[in-house]
Amino acid sequence: MTLPPALKHGSLTKFRDDLYWVQGCVKLKAPHPKLGPLTMQFSRNMTIIRDNDELTLVNSVRLDEQTLKELETLGEVKHVVRLAAFHGMDDPFYQQRYGATMWSVDAPYFHGVNPNQADSRYFTPDEILSADHLPPLKGLRYFEIGSGKLNEGLFWLERDQGIAIAGDSLQNWTEPDAFFNLTAKFMMKKMGFFAHAGVGPGWMQVVKPNLSELNDFFDWSFEALIPSHGSPIEAGASEAYRASVKKLIEK
Repeated sequence: MTLPPALKHGSLTKFRDDLYWVQGCVKLKAPHPKLGPLTMQFSRNMTIIRDNDELTLVNSVRLDEQTLKELETLGEVKHVVRLAAFHGMDDPFYQQRYGATMWSVDAPYFHGVNPNQADSRYFTPDEILSADHLPPLKGLRYFEIGSGKLNEGLFWLERDQGIAIAGDSLQNWTEPDAFFNLTAKFMMKKMGFFAHAGVGPGWMQVVKPNLSELNDFFDWSFEALIPSHGSPIEAGASEAYRASVKKLIEK
């Protein structure tokens, strides 16, 4: 298997004790009716959870060698978690480099947007996530959005009044960041991606979930959230997302 290279990314950033995140990017081809395929580059985040001397990576982003050495000073990479069906391109890298156990939402790894397309599937995880089957982290709970065409996962950590980790469903891009190219800035603004405590427009369009299902997750209550797309929310996260979902349902 040819592994994708490390793309532009930032540095490891501490969010809470034993909880870090790093912002990277991804490049995708987007069709344009007049100009043909255009390359969009935009940001994506990886979350690192440290438990003693073991690390769990959520929403993996391949890091360059210097930053990998910094990661290794935090602990040993033991588990890698894929919460979003459209993510996972860097999971094989971490499996090969560290022999980490790969955990995934119950959705296939596939190239593009169609999991049923011939030859689109490229990787098989070691473990499938469920409420009763999770990486060995104290106070970890898992919620699965199963009403759409592809399952999507969410993590909840029992600490600091609740901390959530999201994939494509719950985002927080308030404006384009340094990892956006001009094409992505223009197209994603037009599609409505930039909103505080927003629900992923692309995810909604392709997966077509029943958004009311998310209210069960908000009932768990969490002050903070680290999204895969956008900046972390420090306080009032579950109620901010509940309000966003309410507006979408009432449209």
